Parts: sequence; structure tokens; C-alpha cells
Amino acid sequence: QRLNSYLSRIFENFDNDEYFSFIDNIYTYSLKIKKKIHEEANKFARKRFKELLDMDKIEMKSLYSFSETISPLQTIDFLPKSLYEKEAKINNFESQVINEVANMENILFWTRNLEFKGFRINGFINHYPDFIIFTKKGNIIVLEIKGDHLEAEAKIELGNIWASKAGQGYKYFLVYDERDVKGAYRKNHFLELIKEL
Repeated sequence: QRLNSYLSRIFENFDNDEYFSFIDNIYTYSLKIKKKIHEEANKFARKRFKELLDMDKIEMKSLYSFSETISPLQTIDFLPKSLYEKEAKINNFESQVINEVANMENILFWTRNLEFKGFRINGFINHYPDFIIFTKKGNIIVLEIKGDHLEAEAKIELGNIWASKAGQGYKYFLVYDERDVKGAYRKNHFLELIKEL
């Protein structure tokens, strides 16, 4: 209904000049309209997801299991304690973080989560975190690593909801280098915390 009223407001109030301007710049207008529709759809999905959670109409199901082998198109140089012989490509900041994690005494193994193929947190968005880490104490850590210039509010919210519903022993961290964002962690703080898990 909100989308219908939004589109109606756009077109019903056009005078002739605005209509011809729309025709002449249809690509620019369509991008703006698509962006607005996407924003409204995301707002609705988020609101509805929260309502369904509050009514206990969403449940957690464990549907993911590791493959025996993976065949990433691009791979990284060897890092200790990786689950597979070859792990999928990672960027420089991800490499810094996972290298420090991999060299911690309490880490059993880690793996690069394959986007669109690997573990997914399914909610108001589909979130494929960057890494899955197992510790010797039996904790399962799901890790998303973001550059300081990137926004990740939806991922932080969904990841933290997942961790709270998954139960003890399941942890979610979204990590920035130096940026302070509510619900996320700075790299150095995260590295101190994970040593205890």
C-alpha cells in the first residue's frame, strides 16, 4: 500500500513539463524509484521479521553442514588451522584479522564462508558471514569483517539476533578496524575477547 501511494504521488501530480522531463530522463527517475522501493521493502521486511520474532512464529533450525571439500575459484595462501586445504580469497583487512585468529592457541579451526553457497543467517536479509571459527572449548564463532568505510547496520542487527536465539556456545561478531558502531567490535577488542572463548 505504501508503495502504491508513493508511485501514485509521483505520477498523479505531474504537470506536462514534469511528465516530459520524466520521459527524457526515464533512467534517472527509474533508479530513484527503484531505490525508494528497495528502501520501503527493507523497512517492511525488518518490521515484519521483528513482529514474527516477538510472536514466537520464527524458529531456529540447524540446516547447515560443512562440505567434505570446497573448490573456490580464487584461493589464498595457506594460513594455519584452516578447515580445508584451500580457502577462498580474502581481502587485506580480513587477512590481518583471520591470521591473528588462526594463530591463537584456543582456536581449533576456521574456514572462509562461501557467499551464496555457505552458511546463511536467514532473516529480513540473507547474511553470509565471512568466517566460521570453532574453538577448543566448543564455541562456534560466526565472524563478519568490514572496512571502516562500510555500513553494516542490518547485518549487525540480524547477526546479534541469531546469536541470542542460537543459544550458548554460538557467537556473532561484526568487526571494524577502528570504527565504533553500536553492536559491532573494533578489531583489537574482538581479538582480546576471542582468546577467552
